[in-house]
Parts: sequence; C-alpha cells; structure tokens
Amino acid sequence: MIKLIASDMDGTLLDNEKNLPEDFFPVLDDLIEKGIIFTVASGRTYSAVEHFFPEDYRNKISYICDNGACTYVNGEPKNIFPLEKDIYERLVDVCVKMGDFILVVCAESGVYHLDLGEDFSNEVGRFYKYHKSVKNFLDIKDAVYKLAVCDKKGTLLHGKPILEKEFGDKLNVQASGEIWMDVMAGGVSKGTALKALQKSLGVTGEETMAFGDYFNDVDMLQSAYWSFCMENGHEEVKKLCRFIAPENNAGGVTKCIKKYAL
Repeated sequence: MIKLIASDMDGTLLDNEKNLPEDFFPVLDDLIEKGIIFTVASGRTYSAVEHFFPEDYRNKISYICDNGACTYVNGEPKNIFPLEKDIYERLVDVCVKMGDFILVVCAESGVYHLDLGEDFSNEVGRFYKYHKSVKNFLDIKDAVYKLAVCDKKGTLLHGKPILEKEFGDKLNVQASGEIWMDVMAGGVSKGTALKALQKSLGVTGEETMAFGDYFNDVDMLQSAYWSFCMENGHEEVKKLCRFIAPENNAGGVTKCIKKYAL
C-alpha cells in the first residue's frame, strides 16, 4: 500500500507553462481522504512553491525544498541544512573567478542575483516568486540553502566536474538541467530528505511513490519502490526507474497516482 508520494515540480508535476494538472486538487483531496501524504520535492525554495497551493491545502502537504536543504512539515521548517559561511564564501569566489558561471543564491528569506538585465530577472522570476538583485553576493545576510549555477558550457561535462574537484564531499553538486546545476552542503539531497521524512512517518521505501525527470531527482527516486521517470525525462534517469509516467504536459503524475495509489 502506498502511504507517501513525492514529486518533483518543474518538468514533472508542472507542465511547460508552469501549471499544475487540471485534476491535481481533486486527486489531492482523494489522497488526503485515504491518509496518503503528498510531498513536493523541488529545487525551488519554499516561497517559490507554496504559492501554487491555496492556503487551505498548504499545511496538508509536505515540502522538500532547495533539493533537500530545507523540509517543511505542517507548515513548519524541519531538517534545515544551510551552507556554512566559509564554504559559501569560497564557493562564490570560485564561481566568480570562472567568469562564465551565472549565480542565483537561494536563501531563507528569498532569492538573490546580480543585476544582469530585465531578461535574466524575468527568467529567474519564472521559478522564484521572491527575488532581488544585489551588488555583491558576500553582502547577503541570510541563511543560504543552495546556489543555482548556470553554466552555458554544460553542467555535466564542464561545471559539475570543476566544482566537485575543488570541493569534494564538502558540497553536493547536482545537475538540474543541461546548463543548470544546484549546489548544496555535502550530503544534502532530495533523497536524504525523503529518507528522513520516511523515517519520521514510519513509512518504508516499498510504501513510497516518487516522480522526477532529471539527475537531481535520482537518489529520491531510488528511495522509493514506486519510482517513476517522466516520459519527457532524461534517458539515463529512465533507466534507473521501475516505471515511466506520461509526460508532464499530459498530467503524467496525477494519471499514475490515480492508477497505482487510488
């Protein structure tokens, strides 16, 4: 019996226009009635996902945010793993010296980036509701959960190996797209956050369903027996899952929930 469901947002639960499936809330009502816990598992910050859900639903679901750096249960933060100040400062220094990295700093109070023009600001706004420009990343007085790094040379073959060589296990560098990677504290991931949530709820991997589409979802998917990669997901991620869900634009997550969990 499935007791816990975790779903990535972008490219998975949301369609390409950043909309929830039309039947999402009726499906969520059925899950709540059956006592099945639905969990958002996103690279986004909490403020960038909670607005998708009306207030009367927000405390009825759980949130794994910033790729596992921050978990919310019953509307309260739990299991918070910010970057240490010295690691953060060194990370910013390395990325700035690269010259071709573009940084977005995801923190407790919001998201920060340099003033790189209206087009870039609008692009950040597609994913993060509350964001603002700063002159210097080292002036940010906030608990930093994650750096989202744009590397137009390609994350898998360029940026990710560079940061992993420089920092080793002090950081977890996850490719979240072809030119984007998320950088968290070592050991922080969606998978470790899901395992912690499973333990607190007394739920096993065999009782867990998970949906994702890219490499930053892999260890979360491997923590669930009911592991689904989206049809639009990366081919290598599909090989690591037991099931393939219809694509995100076809409401694949809710279709599979109705078929297998309800």
